[in-house]
Amino acid sequence: MLAGMGILFILLVFLRLRQKRSPVYLLGCAVFGLYLLLAVSQVLFPIPLPEATGGREPAAAILAHANLVPFNFGRLFESNATVITEQLLGNILLTLPFGFGLPFLARVTPRRMLWLALGVGLSTEAAQLAVSLLIGAGYHSIDINDTLLNAVGVLVGYGLYQGVVKLIRLL
Repeated sequence: MLAGMGILFILLVFLRLRQKRSPVYLLGCAVFGLYLLLAVSQVLFPIPLPEATGGREPAAAILAHANLVPFNFGRLFESNATVITEQLLGNILLTLPFGFGLPFLARVTPRRMLWLALGVGLSTEAAQLAVSLLIGAGYHSIDINDTLLNAVGVLVGYGLYQGVVKLIRLL
């Protein structure tokens, strides 16, 4: 999957070169594409083989473990501080570069960024759910809170972008 995404990314950079974009813009595209590849690898990989997980689970069993109740963190806060930080901050930091980097490459209104934030959050969990159902094993937790935290990460990144733009204009 990463190889396919890499080929698609190279094709997109080639198409941008044909549009006579600046080298700085192309570098931004390359860095953003690398970020997207790393984010996908963090969200989806490694994918275990069904034999390694003890055989296929029925879809109902996988869905039964999904948390679809917002702000229900279960026993997360009974964990140690490291686990809490990894879960909460990790989901925000995962998507923060998306919100910061996308406006450098394309015009994005605040309203559209809100929709993109929700889309990014939903797509990460939807991808994990789809892979879990395909392999017949719940290898990642499916949690609406992760979706919300990913969306917050995009919005924080966009806010940082807006702050940097204002700072540059002041200077």
